[in-house]
Amino acid sequence: METDETLFIQALDPIPLGHKIAFDDIASGATIVKYGHDIGNPIEPVIKLTANPRTVRTMGEHIDFDCSGILRRELNLDEAGDGLIDMAVRTANGRLTAAETLGHREFVLTKLYRSA
Repeated sequence: METDETLFIQALDPIPLGHKIAFDDIASGATIVKYGHDIGNPIEPVIKLTANPRTVRTMGEHIDFDCSGILRRELNLDEAGDGLIDMAVRTANGRLTAAETLGHREFVLTKLYRSA
């Protein structure tokens, strides 16, 4: 935190020993620093999306939300946004992400192929 301000929070569920709470969004592949030391990478559910049809074809099992229909003009931005919100709600309600289903604990989807 940027200040010495004291925050009071109440967790809705028990927090197991050794687990942490994030007060901000954490990106996939980010390095988490505690007291100036790298303590790991997030294993929170991270929804991976792509608009690249080639990525969907070659790495579809790693993708949670395929919005490549935008490029094919089969999906408009509103429809893609609604689909992504629906995916986020389902994930918040317990749906496993592709990475979780595949058993990945730490994962960054980097650019592996040329763009479509």
